[in-house]
Parts: sequence; structure tokens; C-alpha cells
Amino acid sequence: MAEREGPHGVAGAATFALFVGAVAGELLTPWLMSRLRSKHLLVAGQLVTAVPSLVYVLPHPPLWAMMVAASTRGIGMGVAIVVSVALLSDVTASHRRGASIGFFGLALSAPGIFVPAVAVFLLANGRADVDALIAFASALVGAVIALRISERPAHIAQQSTNLLGAIRRPGILIAVVAFVLASCSFGGVITYAPVALPLEGLGSAATFLLVSGATRAASRWLAGILGDRWSARKVLAGGVLVSLAGLVALAMNSGPFTVLFAAAAYGAGFGAVHTAAFVSMSESGTRSDAGAISALWNSAIDMGGSLGGSLVGIAAASYGYAAAVWVLPAVMALSLPLFLWPTKVVSAPAIEAEVFVR
Repeated sequence: MAEREGPHGVAGAATFALFVGAVAGELLTPWLMSRLRSKHLLVAGQLVTAVPSLVYVLPHPPLWAMMVAASTRGIGMGVAIVVSVALLSDVTASHRRGASIGFFGLALSAPGIFVPAVAVFLLANGRADVDALIAFASALVGAVIALRISERPAHIAQQSTNLLGAIRRPGILIAVVAFVLASCSFGGVITYAPVALPLEGLGSAATFLLVSGATRAASRWLAGILGDRWSARKVLAGGVLVSLAGLVALAMNSGPFTVLFAAAAYGAGFGAVHTAAFVSMSESGTRSDAGAISALWNSAIDMGGSLGGSLVGIAAASYGYAAAVWVLPAVMALSLPLFLWPTKVVSAPAIEAEVFVR
């Protein structure tokens, strides 16, 4: 929608606005959780996500209004994500950390299998207003459900504020940087696909988002299971290489079957990276770092998303989307040596009972 209303390449700025808001919300949430009730924060985050969605119901919303709405929705999303995953901590057994991450990732990724594809289909048929109403209604329902969730224990909330302490742990900062780079691909893909791929047919943007969403959800679950048996680094290396193959195929875009392969490979690879990156960060932290690692890990996704969307948009403005898409495999390749950087694993007391993932 932004690309249609603004200058060429402005879709990257729209992606940036959404994700930079999310980063702000995520990094602010650990401090908020030490001062406000978690349930109230979760409801507020859902409502802040819901209300600005109504901007897109307008027939031709101005570009500035879409940018402000995107950024505000990002803030609400960031708060809701960090609080909701913190509330999950009480139900996680220590010996099921990887599996729990995988199952929770599967649940959170399930809407991403169908919703983006449906959204692009509606956009192609001139019904962006229906997209906006779906976004509004789903966040509103989330706020109502949040009223029935139990509060977090006080000791967990008090442990959620030490961001600087967590990032000083050996290995956590470099893992965050690596995950930011890997997540650039996600922001770039959701910027590139609806603009550069056809809106109809087997190789369409809707098909790409549907297939990549399905494989990403499945691989997040599978990577969690494998993470309980293999080292996180092995899962990370495999995920980066598979997603890299998908991004190269997407950049080549030589036909609908290439697009299908790109979607399947990228979704499977990035889903594995998603889960394994959290396990890797958890191994470098202690239990008292759990809330901080939640915020760092979640914000790394959105930092990467905003940066990736911006890189694609800037490159597209100068060279076109066909050239700009090659930025994505480049940044994904840069993440691999950082993920494999030798670090010390904390043996005890590591983050065991808490699962703070997206």
C-alpha cells in the first residue's frame, strides 16, 4: 500500500516503521514488567496493536498516516510479545526446553501460514480494508483472552530488567548480532515478495508467503526437537545454509517452480535459525537473565526486520527490486561465522524453567 502511494522503494520504509516500533516496545517491556501488572500490559499491547489498524480501512490513507500506524502497531506488538512469552514460563519443564520452544514457535507461526497469503490475495482484489479489519479484530480478541491469563510470579518479573547484565555474558552479544543479520532476510522478504512477485498464479507473492510460512512453522517445531539432541550450533549452521539456498533461488526468480523452491527452503531454514538462536543465547546466560534474553532475542528479530526492509527499499530505489533482492543472501551469509563463533556455555544455573520465545 505504501509503495502505491509513495515514491519507488518506500515499501522498505514502511517495513522499517513497523519493526522499529516493535524493537522499542520489546526493549521497554522488561522495565515496564517490573512496575506494572503483566496482564494489564498484555491487554494494553493488544489494544495498541488493534486501534491503529483502522487507518488502513480508509480508501486512500496518506503515506504519513500509514507510517505512524505501522510504528504504533509495532510498539503494541512488541509489548504483547514479550509479556506473553514471559507468562508462558511457569509451564515449561527444564528437560523439555528445546521441545517447548519448538511447540510454542509452531503455535505462534501457525497464523503466518495462511494470513499473509490471504492478505496479499485481498490486496490484489482491492480489499485492503478487509485486511485492516482482520488485524483489528484479531488483536481485540487477543486483548479479551488476555484478561483470563494468570499473573506472573513476582520473582520472575523482578528478574526481567537486567538487559545490560545479560548482554555482557560471553557469547550473547555476538549471538544477538548474528540473529539480527539473519533476520534482515525476513524484513527484506516481506518487503520484496508483495512488490516484485506476481499477485496471481503459482509463482505469486501469496503462494510464496503461504509455502514459506508453512515450512517455517514446521521447522521451528522440528528444530526444537533436534535442539534437545544436537548442539544448537549444528541446527544453526544447517538452518542458515538451507535458508541461504532459498534466498539465492528467490533472487534468481526464474519461474514459478523456482519461487516454490525458494519459499520452502527459506521458510525451513529460517524457522530452524529462529528456534536454535534462542537455545544458543540461553546456553550463554543464567536463569536470572531469562527475561532480558527474551527481550534481546525478540528485539533482534525486529531489528533485523527493520534493517532488511530498509536495505531492500534503498537498493530498490537506486537499482530496482531485481538487483536489491541480492542483499538478502549476502546478509544471511554474514551471520554464519558469527553463529559459529566459539563461546563458553553456562552449565548451571542456566535458563531452565523459563521459555521466553516468539
